[in-house]
Amino acid sequence: MLTVVLVVSIAVFIAPLQGQLHKNLKYYETLHAKDLSHRIEKRGTKHSNHPFNTIKEVEFRVLGRKFRLILHPHASVLHSNFRAYTVDGNGSESIVHLDRSNFFKGRVFGEMESHVNAHIDDGVMTASVVLPDETYHIEPSWRHLPHLSDKHMIAYRTSDIKFSWDQVDAISGDLGVPRTCGYIKEGQELEGPAVDEDEDVDEDESADEFESGSDPTPETVWHADDLQESKKSRRKRQADQYEYTPTKTRCPLLLVADYRFFQEMGGSNTKTTINYLISLIDRVHKIYNDTIWQDRSDQEGFKGMGFVIKKIVVHSEPTRVRGGEAHYNMVREKWDVRNLLEVFSREYSHKDFCLAHLFTDLKFEGGILGLAYVGSPRRNSVGGICTPEYFKNGYTLYLNSGLSSSRNHYGQRVITREADLVTAHEFGHNWGSEHDPDIPECSPSASQGGSFLMYTYSVSGYDVNNKKFSPCSLRSIRKVLQAKSGRCFSEPEESFCGNLRVEGDEQCDAGLLGTEDNDACCDKNCKLRRNQGAVCSDKNSPCCQNCQYMMAGVKCREAQYATCEQEARCTGNHAECPKSPAMNDGTICQERGQCRNGKCVPYCETQGLQSCMCDIIADACKRCCRQSINETCFPVEPPDVLPDGTPCIQGFCNKGMCEKTIQDVVERFWDIIEEININKVLRFLRDNIVMAVVMLTALFWIPVSCVISYFDRKKRKEDWKEYEWSQKLDLIHPSDRRRVIHIRVPRQKITVARM
Repeated sequence: MLTVVLVVSIAVFIAPLQGQLHKNLKYYETLHAKDLSHRIEKRGTKHSNHPFNTIKEVEFRVLGRKFRLILHPHASVLHSNFRAYTVDGNGSESIVHLDRSNFFKGRVFGEMESHVNAHIDDGVMTASVVLPDETYHIEPSWRHLPHLSDKHMIAYRTSDIKFSWDQVDAISGDLGVPRTCGYIKEGQELEGPAVDEDEDVDEDESADEFESGSDPTPETVWHADDLQESKKSRRKRQADQYEYTPTKTRCPLLLVADYRFFQEMGGSNTKTTINYLISLIDRVHKIYNDTIWQDRSDQEGFKGMGFVIKKIVVHSEPTRVRGGEAHYNMVREKWDVRNLLEVFSREYSHKDFCLAHLFTDLKFEGGILGLAYVGSPRRNSVGGICTPEYFKNGYTLYLNSGLSSSRNHYGQRVITREADLVTAHEFGHNWGSEHDPDIPECSPSASQGGSFLMYTYSVSGYDVNNKKFSPCSLRSIRKVLQAKSGRCFSEPEESFCGNLRVEGDEQCDAGLLGTEDNDACCDKNCKLRRNQGAVCSDKNSPCCQNCQYMMAGVKCREAQYATCEQEARCTGNHAECPKSPAMNDGTICQERGQCRNGKCVPYCETQGLQSCMCDIIADACKRCCRQSINETCFPVEPPDVLPDGTPCIQGFCNKGMCEKTIQDVVERFWDIIEEININKVLRFLRDNIVMAVVMLTALFWIPVSCVISYFDRKKRKEDWKEYEWSQKLDLIHPSDRRRVIHIRVPRQKITVARM
């Protein structure tokens, strides 16, 4: 019996967790740290603190393909004066020393258009691998599958993500609340005319003030009830705004993790929390850094604008507050998201940064995952990047702030890709973009690339436009950057020659060996040693060996059936791996599909039908098609059983059967259990003292009463038996002390008379 109870308990514990991840992903695979092959590929001959001293190669196979990552240490997203702190419940800060060598950047070997951001800690990797046709994500499994060891990871594609705003509510049957963001425009009464109407901005204006952290001057403090215009002289704008090229391109960030985020997303580990935030900002930075900020596509803009982390604060405990006070990190189960952001904006330290952002694990009403103050290019405006102080309701607010939550409307943890998009969206508000208007130019249909990053409702991350800013956002943000970036942005602190990527006018890049002038193919200026016969660089090109082109026919890329690409072979006259030729039309690819014009076409589409999911349980794990969007799904003939792990109508296929994911009664029960902790129990008892006394008294007296009743019944039975004995005169009870005399009666012979 005990074994049965234990097994059931474990099943109840694990099943909801797996089911919860299946709510977020159509498909994923797990891999163990031992599945990753690490090796140091190149190292400088001299001892050096150069960031590219160590070149790491990581190889593994997952999701049907082999990955060979060429990585180099990369911490350029960290400011030169970066500091990280942990804060206890009393507000005492303790510095946290961080190993920057665990952060990497790089590429996939043989893929020119690839990009990799990775963090490796004790063999466990968090990574984003961007390829032209797909993006792959790897993250620790413990956030979503805690029953696995802490050495496991999950891997999934962007195309496999089921975002929370696309889910159907189990109770109401409605689609998930799609609006996961809000924004606030404060202090509009202070705004003067837009900068581009009458003025230009000196990029150095007020920069020293923000860099030094000195107190703001009276001209940079705005009162809601005292409309002052700035007295500072400004440089008149030049006739052609497109000559503007900023040199200060990095927005210094303050990142704050509250105690809930520390416990849930950081696993109650300070360094894990810090590493998660750094990796997240690194990925968001790439979205911004690659964007060209322009008014129109026919005119040049500027690019290279991004972020640098200057300080991280992690709250390890709830902040203790005195009666009547409010703190963004105090114990409170329900926060109105706008009130939380306003309380967070009261922190005086925000004035020393371009932006301050709070990360929490609270579940907000209305499906909100983030909120931020919107930047404006107008003179005297508050909110967003580089904002002055603002007074409201007796408090000084620093409105260069925003927040993001890792807990969605359904109480589920968001996966890494979802967190990236939410944070990038909130930063977009801070930089000056409102939501994209519902017009074709800025909110196109899926066939035109899909919605952009700043769409009113959340984007999936898979459509082409989801990681880009719309023309409307580009115009808005460009104006704000022109007006304000010079006040609090900083210059980038990274070099380019020596990072193992061939960029700009570089002919090669051998990393540290090249900068030390010790590479056979590439010199310290990232130029090929042509005077020594070098025509290519081994470290940058897959078809290069000993500084010469490899022979024609050497395989440089494996066949990819998922994308209908044949293996590629070196040409003998070029260092790069050529584009893989398309597989022949009719070649079987993924899911019984066929290759057509270099694309894998699903099976149903090859038959002139549409792919769909059967809603009859008996056919749920069979391949199904339909005639058109409004027609009924039917299984194909002959029957084709779907692979294990394929989503079906009520869960996922396993050996041809649609296994129901335990996400109804058991999961709802587990969600309740999951939210219970000692603080909630104590707070409930304190707030309901009378009920608590009754409950505790009942918990004591009910079992005691049962025991007393049991012994009373037993005693009554014994008394009744004695009474019955006493009423029978021909019987003597064993306890009777009267003397018992035994008399032997002689047997008498019985004579039978004969007739």
